Amino acid sequence: MEIDLGANAFGLDFHPSKNLVAAGLIDGHLHLYRYDTESSLVRERKVRAHKESCRAVRFIDNGQRIVTASADCSILATDVETGASVARLENAHEDAVNTLITVTETTIASGDDKGCVKIWDTRQRSCSHEFNVHEDYISSMAFASDSMKLVATSGDGTLSVCNLRTNKVQAQSEFSEDELLSVVIMKNGRKAICGTQNGILMLYSWGFFKDCSDRFVDLSPNSVDVLLKLDEDRLITGCDNGIISLVGILPNRIIQPIGSHEFPIEDLALSHDNKFLGSTAHDSMLKLWDLEEIIEGANGDASGAAEDSDSDNDGMDLDNDPKPSKGSKRKTKSKANPPVDNRAFFADM
Repeated sequence: MEIDLGANAFGLDFHPSKNLVAAGLIDGHLHLYRYDTESSLVRERKVRAHKESCRAVRFIDNGQRIVTASADCSILATDVETGASVARLENAHEDAVNTLITVTETTIASGDDKGCVKIWDTRQRSCSHEFNVHEDYISSMAFASDSMKLVATSGDGTLSVCNLRTNKVQAQSEFSEDELLSVVIMKNGRKAICGTQNGILMLYSWGFFKDCSDRFVDLSPNSVDVLLKLDEDRLITGCDNGIISLVGILPNRIIQPIGSHEFPIEDLALSHDNKFLGSTAHDSMLKLWDLEEIIEGANGDASGAAEDSDSDNDGMDLDNDPKPSKGSKRKTKSKANPPVDNRAFFADM
């Protein structure tokens, strides 16, 4: 199932309970599509959300609203039913906003092209935390809800861990040789997995973020632009060769290819029932892949992953992580989500 969006899409997200998928386009438009198992995608709404490119899209408030982030430095909440603007943070960042995730019922996190991460309290309509750890764009973020810690990756080649309880940067990795483009938290919170520009997956043990504990090189040399967590043992990768793959973590292996685009993958998302995988790329196409057979066929492959082959001593959420260190060299530019309860976003706006 696929449709030509008419322009490249940067952001992609599925409704938490309905068969709706939203895409944020390079021309600033937000598209909303309805889908089912028997017919093609049908566009339900088109909104001019931003003056510049719409880089990130998230359904919030039980799917009643969509939050978008843009290169025009703004963050917008749009009503799903009417398409009307609910709230807009016009100058949310000093630079283009590149990433956006939901954090708690009343907070969202955004990251910009200068390396700044902000946490927004939607009740107060203000920024509650600001972290200026990185020296280049924020490529991806993931949130560990049990410890209230936000993991961010950057084009400067480092990973950071910010503690939202103490409002402090708890850890920062050493500079890697390549840009870190994507991140997910797996293995029941014991591992942070990062995709890199040279195609290597870097595995960090929780509490030991200074350097990675393991590397998976089978996707190299294709840049791993997007990572999407499927479960605690498997993730889905989107690479710059247009290939989408199902990958097992500890033991590390490519389980099987899922699909492809003709151009680099831009974003991936799972439907509310995990039946469909959505993908966008630099070819203006939105594609939905039926994952049911793939997941059923691969379920047995992950059964041994609980007894993984990790060689380091996993530290569980240590509060004495190494202090952030300043490295010497960094890379420069490129572009790139854990499920949470999103009930109260912009509820009073």
